[in-house]
Amino acid sequence: MKDKQPGLFRRLLSYTLLLLNIGSIGWLALCVLAATSSPLQVKHLALFTLTTPFAILANAVFVFLWLFTSKKIRSLLSLVALAAAYKTIIIIFGFNFGDNDMGKTPERIRIMTWNVHGMGIFKVPRDKAFEKEILNYLELKDADIMCLPEYSVPKTDSMKPYARKIMDNGKYTDYRFHYDNTLGTTIYLGTAAFSRYTLHNYVAHQLAEYTFLLQGDVALPQGDTMRMFFVHLSTFGLSDDEKAYIEYVKKNSSALANSLGLTRTFVWKFNYAFAKRAEETDKAAAIIASSPYPVFVCGDFNDLPGSYTYTKLRGNLNDAFEDKGRIFGRTYSQILPTLRIDHIFYDPTVLKITGMECPHTELSDHRPVIANFEIIPKAGN
Repeated sequence: MKDKQPGLFRRLLSYTLLLLNIGSIGWLALCVLAATSSPLQVKHLALFTLTTPFAILANAVFVFLWLFTSKKIRSLLSLVALAAAYKTIIIIFGFNFGDNDMGKTPERIRIMTWNVHGMGIFKVPRDKAFEKEILNYLELKDADIMCLPEYSVPKTDSMKPYARKIMDNGKYTDYRFHYDNTLGTTIYLGTAAFSRYTLHNYVAHQLAEYTFLLQGDVALPQGDTMRMFFVHLSTFGLSDDEKAYIEYVKKNSSALANSLGLTRTFVWKFNYAFAKRAEETDKAAAIIASSPYPVFVCGDFNDLPGSYTYTKLRGNLNDAFEDKGRIFGRTYSQILPTLRIDHIFYDPTVLKITGMECPHTELSDHRPVIANFEIIPKAGN
C-alpha cells in the first residue's frame, strides 16, 4: 500500500499538469483569435489581448517543464502551439539585439510619436521648469517629424504657449493641431504634428466625437510622396484613483477578492473601450486604405500588439518595433511592463528602418517611440 501512494500522487500530478497545459494552449488560442476578431462582433474576447504575453510565457514554461519529466513528448504540445502562434510572438517580443543605428545623416529621416500628457498642464500649480524640460527633451530627440498626442493649447491661440518655441528650437516649418478634448473652459487637448517637411493636403478626419485622424502628405527628398497619419484613439477611461487601485492590487493581491464590484467595473470599461476603438479603427483603416501614396501611421493607439486595433491599422505595413525593438518595448509607464500602446507603422517600399528606441522618461506617463529611416530613392532618381 505504501508503494502505491507515491505512484498515485505522481499520476495525479502528471494529469493535473497536462490539464493545465491544455488550458494554457486554449488560452493562447483565444489570444491569437482576438487579434482578428472585431470587439463589435465578439464581446469579451478582446480582453484576452491584455494577457497574450503571459499566455506565451505560460506555454514556454510547459515546454521546458515537460523536458524534466518522464513525459518529455508532452513538451511538443506547447511547442507546436507556440510555433503556430509565431506571428503573434514576434510582434509582442522584440528579438532584435543586433545593429540599432540612431545616427542622423542627410539621407535619413527621424520620426517620433510621444503622448506628452498635456505638456505639464496637469501639474498644479504650474511648473514652468518642468515644461522647459519637455521642450528641451523634444529638441534633444531631434525628430524631423513629431506626432504629439495629448498636446495642450489655450482655446484662444493654438500657437501658445509652446508651438513657437518648439518650431524655433527644432527648425520645424509646419505645425498642425486638432483638439479632441477640453480641460476646463480655457484649454484644448489634442494631437499636434511638427514637421521639417511641408504637410500637403492636410485633413483632420473625424473618427468619433472626440477622436480624429490627422493626415498630411510629405514629399521625401529624392523619394516618393508619403501620406502621414497621426492618431490618438480612445482610452480605457480609467481614473487616476482606478489606476492607483490597480497598482495597489499588484502589491496586495488579496485586495482583488474584496473588490469584485470594482473588478466588474473594469471589465465593463475595458469592453466598452475595445468596442469604441474598433469603430474608430474601422473608419481609420478605410481612410488609410484609400491613400494613393505609400503611408506612414503613428500615434497613441491605446491598444496592444495582437489586438484588433493593432492588426487592422497595421495591415500590410511594417512595425518599427518588430523590425528593431527589444523585449517588450513598453511605452506606457504604469500598470504592467507589457503595455506597448504607442506604435509606428511604415511602408518598406519608401523607408528602410535603421534603428528605433523607446527611452524611459519621467516627463510623461508615456515613453516616446522614435525611429530612424533611410529614404529609398524613387525609381529613376
